[in-house]
Amino acid sequence: MNAIYTSCSDENILALISEQDDELAFAELYNRYFNVLFNYAYSKVNDRFAAQEIVQELFVNIWQKRHGQQILCCRTFLFAIAKKQIISFYRKEFTRKQHYDHWESLHADPVDFADQHTLTADLQTRYEQGLHLLSPKCQEVFVLSRQGVSNKQIGDRLAIAEKTVEQHISKAIRILRAHLKDHIISGILLFVFN
Repeated sequence: MNAIYTSCSDENILALISEQDDELAFAELYNRYFNVLFNYAYSKVNDRFAAQEIVQELFVNIWQKRHGQQILCCRTFLFAIAKKQIISFYRKEFTRKQHYDHWESLHADPVDFADQHTLTADLQTRYEQGLHLLSPKCQEVFVLSRQGVSNKQIGDRLAIAEKTVEQHISKAIRILRAHLKDHIISGILLFVFN
């Protein structure tokens, strides 16, 4: 990273981002705070994937809303946003659980295990097809991350930067989410109309 940015205060970095659309300053802010924000989010949600999504979304929002923000204390600002993202995560989870519980109570009849097995097998096949949509490096990074290997260990093992590992994982999640979306909806409809 450029030494100019390393010596800047957090508030100066934010000023460069908001006033000059400085991507290198944004990368410096990301590098300074990703790990500490990830650890904070993880301590609250106890889910590595959700914590990563929360922090990634936080930084995307900072970049998208970079103009016109007057920030006095960067660290306080970032943790306040993280806290809001975590609360939002729990609200979504609560709502999802309520909908699932409601749906489950409406369909209290035992589900045919043959159908459930077929759906599970179909979902596994669809997931594996989705993996093949990824570039070989992206696929390797994603599979390792799902096996519990840390981003740093993946980066060391594959001789790539930790930030590149994070980008591969985010890309893989985006592609797989889009690829599996229709299948999950079909599965829900199958259960609803059975």
